[in-house]
Amino acid sequence: MSTIAHGTAFETLDALEQRLQRVRFLLYGTSAATDPNDNDKTSTDSPVTQSIASRIQALQSSLNSVLSDSNSARDIVTLQSQHLHHAPDMTHHALTALVLSHAPSYQATAARLTSLQDLPVPDPSSSAALIHLLPRLQRLSHRQDAQQESIAQLRHQSLAILARWYDSAIIGMDDCWTEWEARLMNQEKLVRRAEADKKQHENPL
Repeated sequence: MSTIAHGTAFETLDALEQRLQRVRFLLYGTSAATDPNDNDKTSTDSPVTQSIASRIQALQSSLNSVLSDSNSARDIVTLQSQHLHHAPDMTHHALTALVLSHAPSYQATAARLTSLQDLPVPDPSSSAALIHLLPRLQRLSHRQDAQQESIAQLRHQSLAILARWYDSAIIGMDDCWTEWEARLMNQEKLVRRAEADKKQHENPL
């Protein structure tokens, strides 16, 4: 095995061991290689000189002990195996090109996460002031809702009054003018008829 491949393998094993230690810390409150109740300790903090095969075997043994002791971990591994996607058949050069093409996105994400760590923690007094203002804001919100309801009622009343005025002042007046015009035309016919009768009596044949 070349020196680069040997170093990459040991770096990968170191990363796997650190992840396993974090899992154990979450489960048992300690990063020890085995359950605190187990007397047989199989150390995963192997020295660099330890062979890769033995380190892989130690990691597998430690993972098996975690799975046997934790139902949650066992369920997670089962779920992961059910949704495992196999990589397509690609050459080593194609896989390398694929990884290198996505490298900038990983670097950008790491930079963003680092910048989040540098952000200062907000002053708690500001949060406390907002918490004290919450009841007042709720009262204002209820008052605003009541005002909007009152405005809606006033709009409804205004529309009703406008409709009533239109019926009485516009349509009603139009009907009145129509009736007056019809009466005036009738009277005009009577007057013309009376005048015609009068002329006929004054100038008999």
